[in-house]
Amino acid sequence: FQNRNHILYLLEEYQTLVLVGDTGCGKSTQIPQYLVEAGWCEGEKMVGVTEPRRVAATTLATRVADENGTMLGQTVGYSIRFDDCCQHGVTKIKYMTEGILMREMMADPLLRGYSVIMLDEVHERTLFTDILMGLLKKILRKQKKLRLIVTSATMDAEHLCNFFNQSTEKDKKSAVIMS
Repeated sequence: FQNRNHILYLLEEYQTLVLVGDTGCGKSTQIPQYLVEAGWCEGEKMVGVTEPRRVAATTLATRVADENGTMLGQTVGYSIRFDDCCQHGVTKIKYMTEGILMREMMADPLLRGYSVIMLDEVHERTLFTDILMGLLKKILRKQKKLRLIVTSATMDAEHLCNFFNQSTEKDKKSAVIMS
C-alpha cells in the first residue's frame, strides 16, 4: 500500500478520513497495522475495525494476526456475537461486527478504549452502518482525539465527507477524502 505516510498524515490533520479504494487493495488489513506501527495504540487504546459480516471479522483478524506473526487474540483479535477473541490491555487491533460496536457504545458512549474506529465496507449500507455513522458523528464532537476512517469500494465519498465535516469555520475542515 503505497499511501501509508499520506494516510497517517491525514489522520493527524483531520478527525475523519473517507477512504475509497478497490476491493482487495489493503484497506481492511494494512491500515490498522499502519496505525499500530505509528503509535495510535499507546496505553490500552485500540484500533477498532467494524465489518458488516461475522465471517469477514474473523477472517480478517486471522489474516492480520498471521501477517504480524502473532497468535490470534493477542495483538490482533476479533469480537462477534457469542465469541470474543481479545485480551484487555493486550489486543491493539480489534475486528468486530457493527452490532458489537453498538453494544460497546451502550457501555462506553464515548468509546474511550479506542484511538481510531474504522467503519469498513460502508457501501453495503446496512441499518447498523447508518446508525453507527450518526452516533460516531456525535461522539467525534466530544472526543476530539478519536479518529474515524470510513472505507468503501464504491460509496459517494463527497456525500460522506460532507456528512462528517463538522467545522464551523469555512477554511477548516474536519473530514477529508482520499481515493
